[in-house]
Amino acid sequence: MRKIVFGVLAGGVLLGASACGSLDSVTGGGAKASACKNIESELKSFSSGGAAVTPGGGAASNAQKFADAASAIRSEGQKAGGDVETAATKFAQDLDDTAATLKRLSSGDMSGGTPDFTKMQQHGNELGKACGYSTFRIGG
Repeated sequence: MRKIVFGVLAGGVLLGASACGSLDSVTGGGAKASACKNIESELKSFSSGGAAVTPGGGAASNAQKFADAASAIRSEGQKAGGDVETAATKFAQDLDDTAATLKRLSSGDMSGGTPDFTKMQQHGNELGKACGYSTFRIGG
């Protein structure tokens, strides 16, 4: 189980998404710019904080980190509205799916597969575009 959990968590590190670009290109007023800045901050915190997990860190506690990040990103997306909300909701769902996988693994349930990191990358790119970033990197 440890190997499977680590594989999921190592993939989860890819979520340490950091948007690169200028917030000057964000249009749509202060709410959108503020929300995008907060989403970027949440992703940086997520990747540099406890989300860059190691084996033995506990799948259940790491699941909570993914769920908390999803909640924060979803909330900021709702504040922005429009395309940011749509993209943030999709990306947050990917984080929630990862949390659910980790919860299953923590209880010994090896079924259900792994999160779809390709979809997560796509939704991360959509979120970066909605926030007006020129690029959206995953993992660094």
